[in-house]
Amino acid sequence: MFDFFWVPLIAALMSAVAVLMLRPLALRGELLDRPGGRKRHNGAVPLVGGIAITLAIWAGSSAFVRIADYHIALLAGVTLLAIVGVIDDLRGMSPLAKMCAQLFAAILMTSWGGVFLVSLGDLFGKREIELTNWGIPLTLFAVVTVVNAVNMMDGLDGLAGGLALTIFGWLAYLSGEMGNGVAQRYCVIFVGALVGFLVFNLPNPLRGKNRVFLGDAGSLMLGFAVVWFAVELSQPEYNGGRNVPPVVMLWVSGVILMDLLAVTVRRAMAGRNPLSADRTHLHHVLVRLDIPPNIVVWIILLNNALLGAIGVCAWQQGVPERWLFLAFLVVAGIHLTVMQSAARFLRRGRRILARRR
Repeated sequence: MFDFFWVPLIAALMSAVAVLMLRPLALRGELLDRPGGRKRHNGAVPLVGGIAITLAIWAGSSAFVRIADYHIALLAGVTLLAIVGVIDDLRGMSPLAKMCAQLFAAILMTSWGGVFLVSLGDLFGKREIELTNWGIPLTLFAVVTVVNAVNMMDGLDGLAGGLALTIFGWLAYLSGEMGNGVAQRYCVIFVGALVGFLVFNLPNPLRGKNRVFLGDAGSLMLGFAVVWFAVELSQPEYNGGRNVPPVVMLWVSGVILMDLLAVTVRRAMAGRNPLSADRTHLHHVLVRLDIPPNIVVWIILLNNALLGAIGVCAWQQGVPERWLFLAFLVVAGIHLTVMQSAARFLRRGRRILARRR
């Protein structure tokens, strides 16, 4: 009860207080996101959400967790990427420099923390796929992929933070199922810290004029932390011989992975850099259907929570990993097909909405 009520509540209060303290400093220090180009929000908004979450995680970890040696690498990676994000928000950084920072954080995870993929589970119903020498390179790839996927989803108030909240909620539950109490405490601290931030990011009566954005500091470090716990909980080495099948983590992180796949394929087919910025993400398509942005956010968050529920419940009911993997590929394929035909999808959607009106 303490873990699931008081720990996240205190972490939320820490995060909220940090937002209120950092916001005036950001206004004076020009740590602001100004509208223009692809950014269509109103007014300059402080980019302090990620910093506040990071501070709450440090404070919550110090207060509620007996920090194991390998989890020091987690906090180091989170802090490194938060700092890199602040620098990028203030001055801008080249994509190569940011990629190098992400890889360095991933190396801290694999080489200092010793947390890396050893097995992908039994994805094809033949035998367990052991990675041997490919484990660390694949973990580095996973970190860079998910970090950038979360960063790309930070396009509407509450979207990236809300997605991270649903993911850490499932990770907290799964760590409890594995009996990994330390990981569970970290995950509920992340949940609380995200709630404290979302009070000032999601539209709600409490936000008032204190609106803040997550910033790169938040999206980079949250993506890193998601991969850390997804790997830790999916490998038996870190859970006393037990583990959640890695394929379940695909379902828990469903929307961000499917959206990344769709936009990457579309950009590659158009002959553009897969990491270039545009307005072809799922949330952009839904907004162009004239659905209010706050409704779009809730649609996506509920879908991600539902995907996580499907993966977790199917695993607990004994569904074989190969069927879970095949089902995920089918859902991802449907999403990709729809997004490949986004223009036609938009036209039909507008006609349907117009008839209903």
